[in-house]
Amino acid sequence: MPPLSELQPPPPGSGPAWLDDALDAVPEGARCILLPADAFAAAPHPPLPALRRLVLGRLPVIAWFEDELTGAALDLALAADIRVAGRAAALRGPAGWPARAALLAPDLAPLLAAGERIAAQELYQAGLVSAILQAGAAETEARRLAGVLLGRGPIALELAKEAIWRGLPQPLEQALRFETDLTMLLQTTKDRAEGVRAFLEKRTPSFTGE
Repeated sequence: MPPLSELQPPPPGSGPAWLDDALDAVPEGARCILLPADAFAAAPHPPLPALRRLVLGRLPVIAWFEDELTGAALDLALAADIRVAGRAAALRGPAGWPARAALLAPDLAPLLAAGERIAAQELYQAGLVSAILQAGAAETEARRLAGVLLGRGPIALELAKEAIWRGLPQPLEQALRFETDLTMLLQTTKDRAEGVRAFLEKRTPSFTGE
């Protein structure tokens, strides 16, 4: 079963349930989702429950884009955990999920709400994209990052994602307590023991998601 799953844009005429259908089709053994955001320019706006499902799902999501994103493509990019962009990339609002935009980039959220174009350099400075690449290189970088994540323990990645997205809206002290609880849970897994053994034996760990 391939550990990397790539979301595909819906066929023309698809209804608003297309994102739920796409997430239902992600293979059981997948460990990371790659999202080519440019491909979703003509997709219908996914409803908020489906976007939340993408955000709060167990798999890390990496989005890459080279062009200006609007509409559903913009919403999907904001739902990703990691975003990489080409130099000519940009976002233009309004976002269908304004609360998400305000959480991720409070300084840019008013610009998105006003429908203004936000260029890649501004997105990078605001922390909304992790890297800016030469034209045509965003997909390569996204796949490289996916390869890095696939070498990590899937349970650790799942809990790290949960700690970030559930912790962001919380007060700092509460978020840190939540992170500690998840760390303690991770200590009980077989993957944690495998990671320790691999470190002591100076070998690459073989994580099983247990």
